[in-house]
Amino acid sequence: MLMIARLTLIMFLTVTCVSSLAADSRESVMGLWASEGSIFRVHEVQGELHGTIIALNEPVYSEAEDSVRAGRPRLDDENPDPQLRDNPLIGLEMFASYIFEDNVWRGRIYDPESGNTYQSKMQLNDAGQLEIRGYIGIPMFGRTARFEPVSTCQANIVKMLAMTHYAGQC
Repeated sequence: MLMIARLTLIMFLTVTCVSSLAADSRESVMGLWASEGSIFRVHEVQGELHGTIIALNEPVYSEAEDSVRAGRPRLDDENPDPQLRDNPLIGLEMFASYIFEDNVWRGRIYDPESGNTYQSKMQLNDAGQLEIRGYIGIPMFGRTARFEPVSTCQANIVKMLAMTHYAGQC
């Protein structure tokens, strides 16, 4: 009888730990993430993951790159749909409908720099960075981008956050 109680306890603890780890990995990608040139917010809506650009290092066009649009907000110039090219990059939803399966978020991600959309997966790496692997076909043939949590408050992050209502994060 004691042996059955111990086995039951071990099974309960194992299931609890595995469930806890799955929940941690599911929620670990939520929040604000930064690259050298942008910050985006990852959040969950009705079980699906969404990612929205909230800040850019260079949010407006410079005189040197486009004298007609100098000082105006950057647009989704590379979008394959001409009707979407006038949408601002800040506020752009890069991904939506990511589903959590096999301990990884999977979905499709839009790259505004190229105008391409890729299959992708995302998860936190051991260093606490968000890794997003975009690929065509199978993950082996793709590229991984790494993003720092905004909480690292690096100089580029502080600069970008200062232009948003998230300025208090650093």
